[in-house]
Amino acid sequence: MSTLLSEQLSSFSENDYAVRAVRGLLGVLPFVPDWRHPGTLAQAAARLDSSLAERVAARADALSREAPMQAALNAFELLDKGDKGIAIFSGLKAGYQGLKGQDGALEVDPQQAADAGLKAAGIAYAAWKLFPGTTQEKAQALLASESGRSLLAFYVAVDVVLPFADNAASGGVGAMTGIIEKYSAENAARLAPIAGPEVAEAAGMLAALSGTLSGLVGQAATFAQPLSAWAQEKLPGMLGTADKITGVVATAVDTLATYRYLGAALVAEVLLQRALLEVRAEVAEEKAAEARRLAEEEARRLAEEVERKRKEEAAEAARKKLAEEEAERQRQAEAERKRKVEEEARLRVEEEQRRRDASKQREDYSLDEPEAAATLGNSPIKYSRSTDAAPQADAAPARKGCMGCMGLILGLVLLGTATAAWAAW
Repeated sequence: MSTLLSEQLSSFSENDYAVRAVRGLLGVLPFVPDWRHPGTLAQAAARLDSSLAERVAARADALSREAPMQAALNAFELLDKGDKGIAIFSGLKAGYQGLKGQDGALEVDPQQAADAGLKAAGIAYAAWKLFPGTTQEKAQALLASESGRSLLAFYVAVDVVLPFADNAASGGVGAMTGIIEKYSAENAARLAPIAGPEVAEAAGMLAALSGTLSGLVGQAATFAQPLSAWAQEKLPGMLGTADKITGVVATAVDTLATYRYLGAALVAEVLLQRALLEVRAEVAEEKAAEARRLAEEEARRLAEEVERKRKEEAAEAARKKLAEEEAERQRQAEAERKRKVEEEARLRVEEEQRRRDASKQREDYSLDEPEAAATLGNSPIKYSRSTDAAPQADAAPARKGCMGCMGLILGLVLLGTATAAWAAW
């Protein structure tokens, strides 16, 4: 059954003994940053990015279901209590018993040394599961995290310096670092029930951390007296209350579950950072997608606007064309009307001209002077325009008038010829 990170963190409050013990002991060590209780997963996410806290916390909680994260959380829980055949001894309680000089305190040194070695191996295994990359990269990532540095410093203070202060007094710092090197290698195999074949990787991870652990032991050893003073002042109330409630014994369950607390804080820090990167990438993609959508929408709007203007321009062009065609039709109609008027006027002028010409021809064929009598062979005959004859119609053709005059002249000529012939007889 998987353990949700949010539930793990929510099980610790600001005033819990485990939280107070971690804050107090780390507060004695000046080379470690002041411990800040992470609070709930949502509160820890809000400190990273308040605008994305809800999404980041939900993503981190989902990531905590992954098998490597579950393995890390289980490993930290097993550092506080015995499970699957691993009996973890309480460093806090054993250290306190040693400080009080209770019977059996010195007798637990070998057992406490084995426990210290096993816890070092357990921390290395949890870190190996928690971080990506090579063994060296995993070790560097653990040291780069605030919770990781605090976890290692707490381990050195509680499980090495505090319970083995007498060893440091007689054998120096090397005696304490030797405990880690010797007993972690000897007890790493005891992680097999939870680590399986990955025990070898955990051992390699521990080797990568050995230099760092030795350095921390050297730093913490100089503060052995302040650590002991804090333990004598603060631990009795914490352990006494916890014992009454839980009825635990030194070889069963860690009194204060400090490793489960520190482990949850470390997993939360790692997963929240990972979740923040993923969520920010998603938000960036969402913003990019929204920007693309808005750009596409704007492009579509502009295209629609261009199409609308094109249609309006086409409609306006069509209207102009129709207007021009109508104007051209009217112009042509007006031109045709004018042409017809001009044609009719021309025809009237031509008709009037023909009438004048016909009238003039009639006048030209009329005789204004009397013909000589000798020409007719008789007494002079004067022909003039008859005033008695009925006026001819104005519309009579000119040809008809000409033919009449010619007939009259021809008759007169024949009459004159006949008269001359008769006179010759």
